[in-house]
Amino acid sequence: MGTVIRDDLAQAHRQSLAHVAAPGSQLTAQRRLQIAAVARDAYLAADPSPPWVRPYGDAALDVAYRLARHAGTITQQWYEQVITEGMHPLEWVEVVGIVIATVPVVAFSRAIGAPLPGLPAPVDGPPHGREAGELAPATLNWVPVAAPADQTASVVQALSALPDEWDNLWQLAGAQYMSDAQMADPLWNRGTLSRPQMELVAGRISRIRECFF
Repeated sequence: MGTVIRDDLAQAHRQSLAHVAAPGSQLTAQRRLQIAAVARDAYLAADPSPPWVRPYGDAALDVAYRLARHAGTITQQWYEQVITEGMHPLEWVEVVGIVIATVPVVAFSRAIGAPLPGLPAPVDGPPHGREAGELAPATLNWVPVAAPADQTASVVQALSALPDEWDNLWQLAGAQYMSDAQMADPLWNRGTLSRPQMELVAGRISRIRECFF
């Protein structure tokens, strides 16, 4: 008997890849798919470049590679270096959103032994320029966030400067983990793992991935 995947989870993964293939705030769909392919390949690489190597000489691709494969090594100093070299902070946010949209889908398929998903065809059109109505510097994050800053946890506000990336993050979270609202209920579950079991798995994965959360 094959692995049964919940319909809402499969749909969330399809939506996430479709999101990658559409124009973003700062980047065209073609550029977003290029970044997504780098992130996918970095995650799957049997012999990855070490984190201090910038294999592409292209800021967005180098950021995607390091995020996908060596996220635990990224420092504020490195972020500031990349921004000083010319990457716009909102482009950084978009690259992070693309990696978030791509790697979990690939990782899930690999983990259950399913064929790895392909990337969709790009949707034509220029970047749409959508961003939060008001941006503010944050003390909990390195990047600009939707104002007012620092009213919520850093992980919650991290992509808030770009509403499309923020929305995709939470549609994925709602299927793979739980929604922002459900996090307030310590007894919430969807009828499979209990909340403590979910947090145990999440904590163990965070430890293996060297996530400071």
